[in-house]
Amino acid sequence: MGQRVTGAEVARRARVSTAVVSLVLAGKDAGRVGAQTRERVLRAARDLGYRVDGRARSLVTGRSGIIGFVAPDSTTPYFGALQRGLLTALSPDFELLTSVGEPGQPAHPKTLDRLLALGADAVIAVGIDPGSVRSIRPDRPILLLDTAVPSADYTTIDLDTEASAAVLGRHFADLGHTALAYLDATTGARSMDVRREALLSAFTEAAPGGSVTVERCLIDPLAAREAITRLWPMWGARGITAVACGSDLHAIGVISGLRDLGVVVPDDVSVCGADDQPLSTALAPALTTAELPVADLAALAAALVRNLVDDPAAVPTAHVLATRAVVRDSTGPAPAHFAASS
Repeated sequence: MGQRVTGAEVARRARVSTAVVSLVLAGKDAGRVGAQTRERVLRAARDLGYRVDGRARSLVTGRSGIIGFVAPDSTTPYFGALQRGLLTALSPDFELLTSVGEPGQPAHPKTLDRLLALGADAVIAVGIDPGSVRSIRPDRPILLLDTAVPSADYTTIDLDTEASAAVLGRHFADLGHTALAYLDATTGARSMDVRREALLSAFTEAAPGGSVTVERCLIDPLAAREAITRLWPMWGARGITAVACGSDLHAIGVISGLRDLGVVVPDDVSVCGADDQPLSTALAPALTTAELPVADLAALAAALVRNLVDDPAAVPTAHVLATRAVVRDSTGPAPAHFAASS
Protein backbone atom coordinates (compact mmCIF):
# COMPACT_ATOMS: atom_id res chain seq x y z
CA MET A 1 0.00 0.00 0.00
CA GLY A 2 1.43 3.39 -1.02
CA GLN A 3 1.83 6.27 1.38
CA ARG A 4 -0.80 9.02 1.49
CA VAL A 5 0.07 11.99 -0.70
CA THR A 6 0.42 15.17 1.37
CA GLY A 7 -0.57 18.74 0.67
CA ALA A 8 3.11 19.66 0.81
CA GLU A 9 3.84 17.34 -2.13
CA VAL A 10 1.00 18.93 -4.12
CA ALA A 11 2.45 22.35 -3.30
CA ARG A 12 5.91 21.34 -4.55
CA ARG A 13 4.46 19.91 -7.79
CA ALA A 14 2.35 23.04 -8.39
CA ARG A 15 5.16 25.41 -7.27
CA VAL A 16 2.94 27.17 -4.72
CA SER A 17 2.73 27.38 -0.94
CA THR A 18 0.82 24.84 1.16
CA ALA A 19 -1.52 27.68 2.16
CA VAL A 20 -2.54 28.13 -1.47
CA VAL A 21 -3.11 24.37 -1.82
CA SER A 22 -5.33 24.43 1.28
CA LEU A 23 -7.39 27.31 -0.09
CA VAL A 24 -7.90 25.70 -3.50
CA LEU A 25 -8.71 22.21 -2.25
CA ALA A 26 -11.10 23.58 0.39
CA GLY A 27 -12.90 25.62 -2.28
CA LYS A 28 -12.05 28.90 -0.54
CA ASP A 29 -9.85 30.37 -3.24
CA ALA A 30 -12.38 32.67 -4.92
CA GLY A 31 -10.88 36.16 -5.22
CA ARG A 32 -7.70 34.99 -3.47
CA VAL A 33 -6.00 32.69 -6.00
CA GLY A 34 -5.64 33.31 -9.74
CA ALA A 35 -7.34 31.00 -12.24
CA GLN A 36 -4.06 29.68 -13.68
CA THR A 37 -2.63 28.97 -10.23
CA ARG A 38 -5.84 27.24 -9.20
CA GLU A 39 -5.75 25.01 -12.28
CA ARG A 40 -2.08 24.19 -11.62
CA VAL A 41 -2.93 23.07 -8.06
CA LEU A 42 -5.87 20.94 -9.20
CA ARG A 43 -3.76 19.34 -11.96
CA ALA A 44 -0.99 18.53 -9.48
CA ALA A 45 -3.49 17.00 -7.05
CA ARG A 46 -4.98 14.83 -9.82
CA ASP A 47 -1.57 13.74 -11.08
CA LEU A 48 -0.42 12.74 -7.60
CA GLY A 49 -3.70 11.07 -6.63
CA TYR A 50 -4.19 13.42 -3.70
CA ARG A 51 -7.31 12.98 -1.56
CA VAL A 52 -8.50 15.32 1.16
CA ASP A 53 -8.09 13.72 4.60
CA GLY A 54 -11.65 13.76 5.91
CA ARG A 55 -10.56 13.30 9.51
CA ALA A 56 -8.21 16.27 9.32
CA ARG A 57 -10.81 18.39 7.58
CA SER A 58 -13.41 17.57 10.23
CA LEU A 59 -11.02 18.73 12.96
CA VAL A 60 -10.66 22.07 11.20
CA THR A 61 -14.25 22.60 10.03
CA GLY A 62 -16.10 20.71 12.76
CA ARG A 63 -17.92 18.75 10.05
CA SER A 64 -17.49 15.28 8.62
CA GLY A 65 -19.48 15.76 5.42
CA ILE A 66 -21.59 12.72 6.36
CA ILE A 67 -25.37 12.60 6.83
CA GLY A 68 -26.75 9.50 8.51
CA PHE A 69 -29.90 7.89 7.09
CA VAL A 70 -31.90 5.43 9.18
CA ALA A 71 -34.66 3.46 7.46
CA PRO A 72 -36.73 0.41 8.42
CA ASP A 73 -35.90 -1.42 5.18
CA SER A 74 -34.14 0.26 2.25
CA THR A 75 -34.55 -2.88 0.10
CA THR A 76 -38.13 -1.84 -0.69
CA PRO A 77 -38.57 0.33 -3.81
CA TYR A 78 -39.98 3.21 -1.75
CA PHE A 79 -36.99 3.49 0.58
CA GLY A 80 -34.61 2.82 -2.31
CA ALA A 81 -36.11 5.76 -4.22
CA LEU A 82 -35.94 7.97 -1.11
CA GLN A 83 -32.29 7.05 -0.59
CA ARG A 84 -31.40 7.79 -4.22
CA GLY A 85 -33.20 11.13 -4.02
CA LEU A 86 -31.30 12.09 -0.88
CA LEU A 87 -27.97 11.10 -2.42
CA THR A 88 -28.65 13.28 -5.45
CA ALA A 89 -29.88 16.27 -3.46
CA LEU A 90 -27.05 16.18 -0.89
CA SER A 91 -24.22 15.68 -3.38
CA PRO A 92 -21.48 16.85 -3.65
CA ASP A 93 -21.38 18.42 -0.18
CA PHE A 94 -22.39 15.37 1.82
CA GLU A 95 -22.16 11.61 1.65
CA LEU A 96 -25.06 9.47 2.91
CA LEU A 97 -24.29 6.78 5.48
CA THR A 98 -27.26 4.39 5.60
CA SER A 99 -28.31 2.03 8.37
CA VAL A 100 -31.21 -0.34 7.77
CA GLY A 101 -33.35 -2.14 10.33
CA GLU A 102 -34.22 -5.83 10.30
CA PRO A 103 -36.99 -6.83 7.87
CA GLY A 104 -40.37 -6.29 9.49
CA GLN A 105 -38.93 -4.29 12.37
CA PRO A 106 -38.84 -0.51 12.90
CA ALA A 107 -35.44 1.15 13.08
CA HIS A 108 -34.06 1.38 16.62
CA PRO A 109 -33.11 4.76 18.17
CA LYS A 110 -29.71 3.31 19.17
CA THR A 111 -28.93 3.25 15.46
CA LEU A 112 -29.05 7.06 15.50
CA ASP A 113 -26.66 7.06 18.43
CA ARG A 114 -24.18 4.89 16.52
CA LEU A 115 -24.30 7.12 13.44
CA LEU A 116 -23.70 10.21 15.57
CA ALA A 117 -20.78 8.42 17.27
CA LEU A 118 -19.29 7.84 13.81
CA GLY A 119 -19.26 11.60 13.29
CA ALA A 120 -22.37 12.22 11.18
CA ASP A 121 -23.19 15.94 10.96
CA ALA A 122 -26.90 15.14 11.17
CA VAL A 123 -29.23 12.16 10.86
CA ILE A 124 -32.37 11.68 8.78
CA ALA A 125 -34.52 8.99 10.41
CA VAL A 126 -37.66 7.34 9.06
CA GLY A 127 -40.49 6.07 11.23
CA ILE A 128 -38.91 6.63 14.65
CA ASP A 129 -40.99 8.05 17.50
CA PRO A 130 -39.68 11.47 18.67
CA GLY A 131 -39.89 10.30 22.29
CA SER A 132 -37.43 7.51 21.56
CA VAL A 133 -35.06 9.95 19.89
CA ARG A 134 -35.26 12.27 22.88
CA SER A 135 -34.12 9.44 25.16
CA ILE A 136 -30.68 9.26 23.50
CA ARG A 137 -30.12 13.03 23.89
CA PRO A 138 -28.64 13.66 20.43
CA ASP A 139 -26.08 16.46 20.25
CA ARG A 140 -26.50 17.08 16.52
CA PRO A 141 -29.52 17.78 14.34
CA ILE A 142 -32.10 15.02 13.75
CA LEU A 143 -34.65 15.24 10.93
CA LEU A 144 -37.59 12.87 11.39
CA LEU A 145 -39.59 11.56 8.44
CA ASP A 146 -42.88 9.68 8.58
CA THR A 147 -43.38 9.86 12.35
CA ALA A 148 -47.14 10.53 12.44
CA VAL A 149 -46.45 11.91 15.94
CA PRO A 150 -46.35 15.69 16.55
CA SER A 151 -43.09 16.96 18.06
CA ALA A 152 -41.93 20.37 19.19
CA ASP A 153 -38.37 19.12 19.61
CA TYR A 154 -37.39 18.04 16.08
CA THR A 155 -37.99 19.13 12.52
CA THR A 156 -40.37 16.66 10.90
CA ILE A 157 -41.77 15.80 7.48
CA ASP A 158 -44.88 13.67 7.28
CA LEU A 159 -47.00 12.44 4.41
CA ASP A 160 -50.74 13.04 4.58
CA THR A 161 -51.58 9.40 3.91
CA GLU A 162 -54.88 9.73 5.76
CA ALA A 163 -56.51 11.73 2.97
CA SER A 164 -55.65 9.32 0.14
CA ALA A 165 -56.42 6.26 2.31
CA ALA A 166 -59.86 7.67 3.12
CA VAL A 167 -60.52 8.17 -0.60
CA LEU A 168 -59.68 4.51 -1.24
CA GLY A 169 -61.93 3.39 1.63
CA ARG A 170 -64.88 5.29 0.18
CA HIS A 171 -63.96 4.03 -3.27
CA PHE A 172 -64.52 0.41 -2.15
CA ALA A 173 -67.85 1.34 -0.56
CA ASP A 174 -68.98 3.24 -3.68
CA LEU A 175 -68.26 0.11 -5.73
CA GLY A 176 -70.69 -1.85 -3.56
CA HIS A 177 -68.22 -3.82 -1.44
CA THR A 178 -69.48 -4.65 2.05
CA ALA A 179 -66.75 -7.01 3.31
CA LEU A 180 -63.14 -5.81 3.17
CA ALA A 181 -59.84 -7.31 4.37
CA TYR A 182 -56.73 -5.26 5.10
CA LEU A 183 -53.28 -6.82 4.77
CA ASP A 184 -50.92 -4.61 6.77
CA ALA A 185 -47.19 -4.55 7.52
CA THR A 186 -45.60 -6.02 10.63
CA THR A 187 -43.32 -3.03 11.23
CA GLY A 188 -45.59 -1.46 13.83
CA ALA A 189 -44.87 2.00 12.40
CA ARG A 190 -47.42 4.56 13.55
CA SER A 191 -47.72 5.96 10.02
CA MET A 192 -48.87 2.53 8.79
CA ASP A 193 -51.47 2.46 11.57
CA VAL A 194 -52.72 5.91 10.56
CA ARG A 195 -53.09 4.81 6.93
CA ARG A 196 -54.99 1.64 7.87
CA GLU A 197 -57.29 3.34 10.36
CA ALA A 198 -58.19 6.10 7.87
CA LEU A 199 -59.08 3.62 5.11
CA LEU A 200 -61.14 1.32 7.33
CA SER A 201 -62.92 4.20 9.05
CA ALA A 202 -63.89 5.76 5.71
CA PHE A 203 -65.06 2.38 4.40
CA THR A 204 -67.27 1.52 7.39
CA GLU A 205 -68.72 5.03 7.43
CA ALA A 206 -69.61 4.86 3.74
CA ALA A 207 -70.80 1.22 3.93
CA PRO A 208 -72.91 1.00 7.12
CA GLY A 209 -72.95 -2.57 8.40
CA GLY A 210 -69.87 -3.45 6.38
CA SER A 211 -67.29 -5.79 7.89
CA VAL A 212 -63.50 -5.48 8.07
CA THR A 213 -60.73 -7.99 8.77
CA VAL A 214 -57.07 -7.16 9.46
CA GLU A 215 -54.02 -9.41 9.00
CA ARG A 216 -50.31 -8.61 8.82
CA CYS A 217 -47.18 -9.87 7.11
CA LEU A 218 -43.75 -8.62 6.02
CA ILE A 219 -43.55 -5.96 3.31
CA ASP A 220 -42.56 -8.54 0.73
CA PRO A 221 -44.46 -9.91 -2.29
CA LEU A 222 -43.60 -13.53 -1.47
CA ALA A 223 -44.78 -13.11 2.13
CA ALA A 224 -48.02 -11.52 0.91
CA ARG A 225 -48.52 -14.28 -1.65
CA GLU A 226 -48.12 -16.92 1.05
CA ALA A 227 -50.48 -15.01 3.34
CA ILE A 228 -53.29 -14.70 0.79
CA THR A 229 -52.91 -18.37 -0.19
CA ARG A 230 -53.37 -19.32 3.46
CA LEU A 231 -56.09 -16.82 4.27
CA TRP A 232 -58.25 -16.84 1.15
CA PRO A 233 -60.30 -20.00 1.89
CA MET A 234 -61.49 -18.32 5.11
CA TRP A 235 -61.85 -14.87 3.58
CA GLY A 236 -63.70 -16.16 0.55
CA ALA A 237 -66.12 -18.07 2.79
CA ARG A 238 -66.83 -14.80 4.63
CA GLY A 239 -67.80 -13.10 1.39
CA ILE A 240 -64.82 -10.76 1.32
CA THR A 241 -64.68 -9.02 -2.05
CA ALA A 242 -62.01 -6.37 -1.47
CA VAL A 243 -58.45 -6.50 -0.15
CA ALA A 244 -56.66 -3.27 0.78
CA CYS A 245 -52.90 -3.49 1.35
CA GLY A 246 -50.45 -1.52 3.45
CA SER A 247 -48.00 -1.32 0.53
CA ASP A 248 -47.85 -2.00 -3.19
CA LEU A 249 -45.48 -4.91 -2.51
CA HIS A 250 -48.24 -6.51 -0.44
CA ALA A 251 -50.70 -5.93 -3.27
CA ILE A 252 -48.37 -7.46 -5.88
CA GLY A 253 -48.12 -10.63 -3.80
CA VAL A 254 -51.88 -10.70 -3.18
CA ILE A 255 -52.72 -10.43 -6.88
CA SER A 256 -50.19 -13.15 -7.71
CA GLY A 257 -51.58 -15.47 -5.02
CA LEU A 258 -55.18 -14.90 -6.05
CA ARG A 259 -54.29 -15.64 -9.67
CA ASP A 260 -52.78 -18.97 -8.57
CA LEU A 261 -56.04 -19.75 -6.75
CA GLY A 262 -58.11 -18.99 -9.83
CA VAL A 263 -59.57 -15.80 -8.32
CA VAL A 264 -59.81 -12.99 -10.89
CA VAL A 265 -58.88 -9.40 -10.01
CA PRO A 266 -61.04 -7.29 -10.12
CA ASP A 267 -63.96 -9.45 -11.33
CA ASP A 268 -64.02 -11.58 -8.18
CA VAL A 269 -61.94 -9.47 -5.77
CA SER A 270 -60.79 -5.85 -5.86
CA VAL A 271 -57.25 -5.06 -4.61
CA CYS A 272 -55.50 -1.78 -3.80
CA GLY A 273 -51.97 -0.89 -2.71
CA ALA A 274 -50.64 2.14 -0.89
CA ASP A 275 -47.49 3.78 -2.31
CA ASP A 276 -47.55 3.72 -6.14
CA GLN A 277 -44.34 1.82 -6.85
CA PRO A 278 -42.97 1.80 -10.42
CA LEU A 279 -44.27 -1.76 -10.93
CA SER A 280 -47.82 -0.69 -10.08
CA THR A 281 -48.63 0.32 -13.64
CA ALA A 282 -46.83 -2.70 -15.13
CA LEU A 283 -49.10 -5.17 -13.34
CA ALA A 284 -52.05 -6.77 -15.07
CA PRO A 285 -54.38 -5.33 -13.92
CA ALA A 286 -52.72 -2.01 -13.14
CA LEU A 287 -52.87 -1.29 -9.42
CA THR A 288 -55.18 1.13 -7.67
CA THR A 289 -53.02 2.77 -5.01
CA ALA A 290 -51.93 6.04 -3.37
CA GLU A 291 -49.24 8.19 -4.92
CA LEU A 292 -46.56 9.25 -2.43
CA PRO A 293 -44.36 12.22 -3.45
CA VAL A 294 -41.02 10.50 -2.76
CA ALA A 295 -39.01 12.86 -5.00
CA ASP A 296 -40.46 15.92 -3.23
CA LEU A 297 -39.85 14.26 0.14
CA ALA A 298 -36.17 13.65 -0.66
CA ALA A 299 -35.65 17.18 -1.98
CA LEU A 300 -37.31 18.80 1.04
CA ALA A 301 -35.46 16.53 3.49
CA ALA A 302 -32.10 17.40 1.90
CA ALA A 303 -32.85 21.14 2.01
CA LEU A 304 -33.96 21.01 5.64
CA VAL A 305 -31.00 18.94 6.82
CA ARG A 306 -28.59 21.35 5.10
CA ASN A 307 -30.22 24.20 7.03
CA LEU A 308 -30.04 22.24 10.28
CA VAL A 309 -26.33 21.55 9.81
CA ASP A 310 -25.70 25.25 9.13
CA ASP A 311 -27.85 26.33 12.09
CA PRO A 312 -28.27 23.56 14.69
CA ALA A 313 -30.14 25.98 16.98
CA ALA A 314 -32.87 26.66 14.40
CA VAL A 315 -36.43 26.39 15.69
CA PRO A 316 -37.91 22.97 14.72
CA THR A 317 -40.49 23.07 11.95
CA ALA A 318 -43.19 20.61 10.89
CA HIS A 319 -43.95 19.88 7.24
CA VAL A 320 -46.68 17.78 5.60
CA LEU A 321 -46.72 16.64 1.97
CA ALA A 322 -49.96 15.68 0.26
CA THR A 323 -50.64 12.23 -1.21
CA ARG A 324 -53.14 11.28 -3.91
CA ALA A 325 -55.35 8.25 -4.50
CA VAL A 326 -54.90 6.78 -7.99
CA VAL A 327 -57.72 4.54 -9.26
CA ARG A 328 -56.68 1.98 -11.86
CA ASP A 329 -57.90 -1.42 -13.07
CA SER A 330 -57.41 -3.57 -9.96
CA THR A 331 -60.62 -2.32 -8.34
CA GLY A 332 -64.13 -2.80 -9.70
CA PRO A 333 -67.75 -3.32 -8.66
CA ALA A 334 -68.49 -5.94 -6.01
CA PRO A 335 -69.35 -9.24 -7.75
CA ALA A 336 -73.06 -10.08 -7.80
CA HIS A 337 -72.61 -13.64 -6.46
CA PHE A 338 -70.99 -12.35 -3.28
CA ALA A 339 -73.43 -9.46 -2.94
CA ALA A 340 -76.40 -11.87 -3.19
CA SER A 341 -75.05 -14.17 -0.48
CA SER A 342 -74.07 -11.45 1.99
